[in-house]
Amino acid sequence: GVISAAIGEVYNQDGKKLSTGDKIYFGDSIIVKSNSNSQIMLLDETVMTVGSNSEIKIDEFVYDKKSKDGKILSTIKNGSMKVLTGGVSEKNPANLEIKVPAGTIGSRGTEFQALVDNGQSKILLIGPGPNNTAGLRPGSIQVSNALGSVLVNQPYSFTQMSQNVAPSTPVPVSASELKLFQQRLEARAPTV
Repeated sequence: GVISAAIGEVYNQDGKKLSTGDKIYFGDSIIVKSNSNSQIMLLDETVMTVGSNSEIKIDEFVYDKKSKDGKILSTIKNGSMKVLTGGVSEKNPANLEIKVPAGTIGSRGTEFQALVDNGQSKILLIGPGPNNTAGLRPGSIQVSNALGSVLVNQPYSFTQMSQNVAPSTPVPVSASELKLFQQRLEARAPTV
């Protein structure tokens, strides 16, 4: 894949500063510092937006452009990442998985965002939902850990979990909680 946008301080695991257009390989970590963000476009057109104060790792990426077969496995170590699924998930939704410290997120062809802070993970399904006006297949996410699993299939619903707590029953996101999700993706200049 490639860094399709880098705002502020974005680095790889070797401390190399990343810029728009730099290539990303499986095994790479993307470290986004304060007041920064980055967007990654994978070869299957999956888009990952990484918020400020975040670190993710591309654990596995395999994709055959002709057959559209592939697999994406990524880890959010901390911070925030929004995922808009591409060809791999379109062909076989089970082949896109995001790990968080408290468990896993299996995507079923959709857009979602995860926040990871102090061992707690909050996962928001953005959509599309059933009866969407674009005629898109409704998406869902399966959020799991050793203590349980929930299916989130209503847009703008979220669940949360920690290593010692099963994923909660999905609930509609409040306006204040949605604002928190959105702010975690922004690259904001420091206030004076």
